[in-house]
Amino acid sequence: MTTRTTLADIVRDTAKATPDAPAIVGEGRSVTHGELSARSDALAAGLVASGLQVGDRVAYLARNATEYWELFFAAAKAGVVIVPLNFRLSADEVAWILGDAEPAAILAEDHLAHLVPDDFAGPRLVFSQDGEPQVGAGWQAYEAWLAQMPTADPHREVTGDGLFCLMYSSGTTGRPKGVTTTVAGFLWAVEAFGAQFDVSPSSVSLVPTPYYHIAAGGWSLIALAAGGRIVQFTEVTPQNMLGLMVGHRATHVIMVPTVMQLFITNPQAAAADYSSVEWVVYGGSPISETVMVGAKEVFGAELAQSYGLTETIGVTTILGADDHVVGSGRLRSAGRAVPGVEVAIFDPETGQECPTGEVGEVVTRGPGVTKEYWRRPEETAASFWPGGWFRTGDAGYADEDGYVFLKDRIKDLLMSGGENIYPAEVENAIMAHPAVQEVAVIGVPSERWGETPHAVVVAKQGETIDGDELIAFTRERLAHYKCPTSVEVIDALPRNPSGKILKRELRAPWWAGHERSIG
Repeated sequence: MTTRTTLADIVRDTAKATPDAPAIVGEGRSVTHGELSARSDALAAGLVASGLQVGDRVAYLARNATEYWELFFAAAKAGVVIVPLNFRLSADEVAWILGDAEPAAILAEDHLAHLVPDDFAGPRLVFSQDGEPQVGAGWQAYEAWLAQMPTADPHREVTGDGLFCLMYSSGTTGRPKGVTTTVAGFLWAVEAFGAQFDVSPSSVSLVPTPYYHIAAGGWSLIALAAGGRIVQFTEVTPQNMLGLMVGHRATHVIMVPTVMQLFITNPQAAAADYSSVEWVVYGGSPISETVMVGAKEVFGAELAQSYGLTETIGVTTILGADDHVVGSGRLRSAGRAVPGVEVAIFDPETGQECPTGEVGEVVTRGPGVTKEYWRRPEETAASFWPGGWFRTGDAGYADEDGYVFLKDRIKDLLMSGGENIYPAEVENAIMAHPAVQEVAVIGVPSERWGETPHAVVVAKQGETIDGDELIAFTRERLAHYKCPTSVEVIDALPRNPSGKILKRELRAPWWAGHERSIG
């Protein structure tokens, strides 16, 4: 374990130890650890010179870019709070978050600057990844502004439980909430998670997801803290992911199972040289035995699954390499708690711990768990049980060895004729049908049962779906009460800017005129 007490120490340490070693490569501007530290010095000094006080917020509205990490470490050195924004949001959504977080400065990519309200107060810095930035009224070119600033590290960092980051969780209902993350929380996650995967100065990490997601920002920070390098993506396509992975000899690769399947089924991708890859870490869903075997054959690497939330800095449980074996029932689990983290299953109504094997709400506590939602005391209180147990909102159970098996989101639970139905289980069965591209299962009103499952499906290109045949298909795989009683075929499922399916939009037409939207 290191003795770092501030996030600024990360880049100071690596710049001192290996100043000429690459820190960021791939798409965008490449920098060494020494250059990253020096540029973050100047940016930190500029923020202080512009009047930002300790605890003030500074926003980032851009795609993945080296400028993000310059701002990240500048914020650490200046004692301010970074607010990474989802660049896929609408102007209204951006304006709402900026109004909630009240940042005193913003760094944005030029083609996204129009999303920022004209009345934004404080320095507005703009950059481009495609040449000279288009600088609009009220904005300053980042490089020109930076060149005018002092170059000395202001050493105004915060430590311990000091707030460092506000990440807005998308959610599927209402406005997003600002998840607060402390300096101590980040430092703990860097140590705890990095130790699980042999991250070192020679590591090359491929993280093809946006930095405003905790998985991408968190893993990248772990890689940089070890003195390694990250392979950066501005835009992600299967082709450039393959090219950057092979071209930069990646050692650690972050994927989701659907992307893994693309790599092992595409002849060109499957034949590539992956001899450098040591770890493939995935999340978002369990892995099938077929994909696991294929991934091991193609990548020749250790596999691990990670489960977590923004509220837990993305670190809660890990399904390790030893559990990735043919015939293991644990492949359907999310693994066991990371050392230093506690995970339990509570009754969502009473807050009492559930017996082994009984489904309830997954709760957790530990050094990485958020202390509160930004300016949301009531929602903060509702998200914790006594004793500091954070309510994840995920339904699941734990076996006798502590492995956690997720079933669904608590709020997506259906109650039909007194029986609990978990939509994810029904969706998994439907996804096995060869004509189905995507599916969402919701509850719709039933006079007899209160509500029954309704499947909203998207067909694969060139395929057609017969509702009765699909219901019969699921009845071969599930208890009949779990199967959909109706099927609707649409062109695309509604999603929010983070890609989450908006089930409330699918439910709304069915429950119009009803007092409540569940049975």
